[in-house]
Parts: sequence; structure tokens; C-alpha cells
Amino acid sequence: MNRTLLILIWLLATGLHTALAQHMPGVAMGNYAGTQALYHNPAFVADSRYAFYINGIGSQTYIANSHIKYNAPYSFLSLLTNNVPDQYRNEKGAIILPRADLEQRLNGRLKHLNLGAEARLPSVMFSLRDGKIGIGLSSRVRAILNTTETTESLAQALRSRGKAPEIQSIIFENQATTLHLNGVGELALTLGGVVMDNEADFLKVGFTVKRVLGLYNAHVVADNSSFGVFPDENYNNLREIIEVPVLNAQYGYTSEGAFQNFTPNPAWLLGNAPAGSGWGFDVGMVYEYRPNVHKYSYTEKGQRKRDGSKNKYLYRMAVSLTDVGRINYKNPNYVNVQQVNVINRSFRYERFQNLQGTDGFFNAVDQSLGVTSATRTTSFRSVLPTTFQASLDYMVKPNVYINTLWVQNLRGAGAFGMKGESILSVTPRYEHRWYELSVPVSIMNQYGSFGIGLAGRAGPLWIGTDHLAGLLNIGKPKMVNLYAGLSMGLYRRPPSSPNPCYLEDREPFFRRIFRRR
Repeated sequence: MNRTLLILIWLLATGLHTALAQHMPGVAMGNYAGTQALYHNPAFVADSRYAFYINGIGSQTYIANSHIKYNAPYSFLSLLTNNVPDQYRNEKGAIILPRADLEQRLNGRLKHLNLGAEARLPSVMFSLRDGKIGIGLSSRVRAILNTTETTESLAQALRSRGKAPEIQSIIFENQATTLHLNGVGELALTLGGVVMDNEADFLKVGFTVKRVLGLYNAHVVADNSSFGVFPDENYNNLREIIEVPVLNAQYGYTSEGAFQNFTPNPAWLLGNAPAGSGWGFDVGMVYEYRPNVHKYSYTEKGQRKRDGSKNKYLYRMAVSLTDVGRINYKNPNYVNVQQVNVINRSFRYERFQNLQGTDGFFNAVDQSLGVTSATRTTSFRSVLPTTFQASLDYMVKPNVYINTLWVQNLRGAGAFGMKGESILSVTPRYEHRWYELSVPVSIMNQYGSFGIGLAGRAGPLWIGTDHLAGLLNIGKPKMVNLYAGLSMGLYRRPPSSPNPCYLEDREPFFRRIFRRR
């Protein structure tokens, strides 16, 4: 069975669903993370250590699943860098990945897959009024594939490309899946400010509004369906026919013109020219406990100031709600949706040869299912991957911190659109304005995988992974991720006077309230 036909099975039997890529706790939760931290909590834009920060470029890739364990003789890092030894390549130089190297986890449960790639494009943030106000402008593009609620027999068929003897010539009943594939662009404005600076008690809040553009979408939602894979006698049993006795599904896609006609001008970005568009927002707050704030408070020319170049907290608590919103796909020039309830259909090898892009692929799907443009609809809505995020950052001693991050997906398994990735991580780090080293220890992959990572920053370069064993192919990993980028900034200045007059410490605000009671 060729790869195109394999994708067809996946589309028709499993369904497409998007997920948020990994959260990069190794580089995003420090005090010098810049715009990387704003994706976790927009309040981090205020009282930053930077007067001005610019992200040049950043990227990350992420894959996690509950069905396949990677057991190849070469690592994911070799795949990503194209350094696989010649003995694992064919005569054309293509990498060979035998099915036996994708070990299955068979437990009768529904399966999921999260796969994403993200490019963090040029972004800036800057401080005003001695850090009391912060402003950020950011941009990024995400391409994300996620499947949920996929029956195990269907996952087995996909893993073997229909060639495993144990899944051939059998009709599998009661099959279901949800699948979403999205290419999404985003432009965002972040505003944040300090709302309380009462000696030891410090509070800041932030808000991000984002314009979200649907550059590409393909989705399938199927249930109560059946399929079987049978040898095709017309090809001497060397090819397969996918028989579909019953299919109850909705599938849809945006045509290739949706991203080919992209035009970065205000009319296109703010109007209805894209295949899909919408709005989203993030909101967050950060509390810092600063028992020794007097060490960083001083008077200069009769004005009371804080040393903006220094971190002042013993611990920092942050909570946020991110990616609230949706994308409305309603441009009839690009949007195609079909609702099908059919019986006794089949997908044959010859129909899926010499296809012209994804449009040609879906035309072949339409022909196989017997649907026409008369039954086509041209609109649907896809939600953003809303998450709740909470973190605690504790200073062990100067420059040494321990961060705890919890990210919980708030979209249900049946939600139509993107879903966030849930993780829990504890990350010790050594932090300096010019360099940083951290070791994230995480429970990720929807709390199904344990990982120890390594991340760092040196000058403008940041790089890391949250699952070092997965990247190096240790222990049959079910997930892997990698992130890297280039950023730089101008730091806020310390007191200009060589001998500033520092203020005496005062009793914390919250402590005074409780004492009065």
C-alpha cells in the first residue's frame, strides 16, 4: 500500500485533530526568557529584566503518542540532522524504517497522536516607566496534527500500512477517530502592568489579544464505522483494497490556494480573504514575594525607585488562561466540507496515483465515496487549544532557581479543533543574564510519559529538549521534542548613582492585613 493510500485510511478512519506543541519549560520560564515567556503568561511582559528584547527566529518540533514505541537502530537526532548511517538507507539514499522498529503498545485502549512544528517569527517587547508597563508584539506559525479517540485496530492497520497479516482480510466494526490538521498564523499584541508594589508584595497582570489566521485545515471525525484491508487480485495481491462497509463521518479541507494566495497586508490579515480567521486572547497574573526588597530599593534625586536590573523575589507564583478563541473557516473559495453516511465503498490503489497535491487527493476521496459538489458545504468553526497554566518559581540562592510548571488542556476529547498538551514539570536552573542552564524533569504526553531534558542559553542562542532519552533513542521512547532559536535584548540599567540611598525594609502588605485581624 503506498503512502497516499495510508494517509487516506488515516483521514477516513481516524479523524484529524490539532494539538499545541510543547511548552519549552527549559528556556521559557526564566527571567531572561523575553517573548518566549509571554506564551505562558502575558503578565511577564511587565517588570522585565529587559528594556528592549527582540526574538529573531525560533522553532520547535514535537511528537508524542500512546501506541508506538520507537525502537530503530538510529536516534531521532540522527533523523532530524540527516546523519543516519548508510547501512540504514536504500540504494536511492532514502532512510529505511522497518515496521518492526515501530513497536506497538496493545492494551485495547483508544490511541492518540500529537505532532507539531512551530516557527516563532520576529517579535519584540519593551519596558516603559521603569518597567511598570510592558508591551509585546509577537508573531508565529504553527503546523499541528493531533488524533484522539482512535480505535486500536485502526492504529494497528496504520502502523503496518495495511500489510500485517493479523489485520488483513478482517472487517473491523465500531471504528472511530477524530483528526485535525491545522496550519495557523498568529499576530499578537501583549500589554501588561504593575498593579501593586507594596514592599514585599508585588503583583502584575497582563493581557494578549491575537489575530489568528487559518492557513490550512484538514479534518475527519468518524464513528460507528467499519473497514477491512484485502489483497487486490488485480495486482497479484501485491497491493491492497480498503473496503468500507459503513462510514459515518464528516471530513473537510481547505484548498491549496488558501496558503498559495497569502498576502501580508492589512486588508488580508484583518479581512475575510483567508480560508479562516478569528480572534483569541490570553490573560494572566503574577505575584512575587519580596522579603528583602529593601536591598533593591533606593532614592535618586528625591524619587523612590527599584533596581530594574535585579530579580527581587524569594518566590514567584503565576497563573494564566491561554489560547481562548476560535477560527471561523467560511471563505467559499477555499473551504470544502462533506458529511457522509455511506455503505459498501472501497478505496483502490489506481485511483490515488499521480495526484496533483492535496486537492487531487481529496478529489480522489470524493470519487471513492460517491460525493459531489452538490453536497458540499463551505463553513465550519475550529477552537483554539485553550489551556490553564500555573507556575511557581523559587530562588534557592542568587542565580539558582527551581521552577514548577503545570499546563492543563481545557478542551474535551470531542472538541472540534485544536487541543493543548498537558504537562507537569519541575526545572532546576542556573540563571545569569548572559547564560543559563536548566534540567527540566517532566510528566508529559498527556501525563503518559516521563522525561528528563537539558536546555541552555548562551548569548543570543537558546536550545533544548524536554526528553533527552527520546532524542538519543534511549528506552524505546514514545515521544521526542527539540527547540532552538536566536534572541537578544538590552538590559535595564542599575542605579546611575554609585552610592544610592537604599530604603529600609517594611512589613509586607499581606502580613499587615493578617496582623490587624
